[in-house]
Amino acid sequence: MTVAATLAELLERGYTLSVDTRVDVYDHKVGPHPVTYADRLLVDGSARVPDHLREAIVANKTLLLAGACVLNPPTPWLRELVRRCRTAPSGECLEYRITPGVLAANIAAFVGLDPIDDAHRIETVLRAAL
Repeated sequence: MTVAATLAELLERGYTLSVDTRVDVYDHKVGPHPVTYADRLLVDGSARVPDHLREAIVANKTLLLAGACVLNPPTPWLRELVRRCRTAPSGECLEYRITPGVLAANIAAFVGLDPIDDAHRIETVLRAAL
């Protein structure tokens, strides 16, 4: 089962996917610098997740975590990037639309993947979630 098919079936069955975050604090000369990362994939629904979907979730946890970042962005900056990827620019402001590839690179780093080498792996899941 593909990741996109897993995501589609979970949503069709009424499950919601969300992201639990963690904050790592790095010490710098100028003081502490907190960085937020995606930590856990949360799947919520009224019924137990069927075994075949559980297996697919375990096998593709990081990619589904990336999809959940689009469905329910856990941070304000990610919410803004998803919005800018979904909407076309208006003629009234100088806001630029971002491509799914740019969104994929940002989410890749957020979920602990390499934004250059791994962004292409999650771009298809992001497109399905958009």
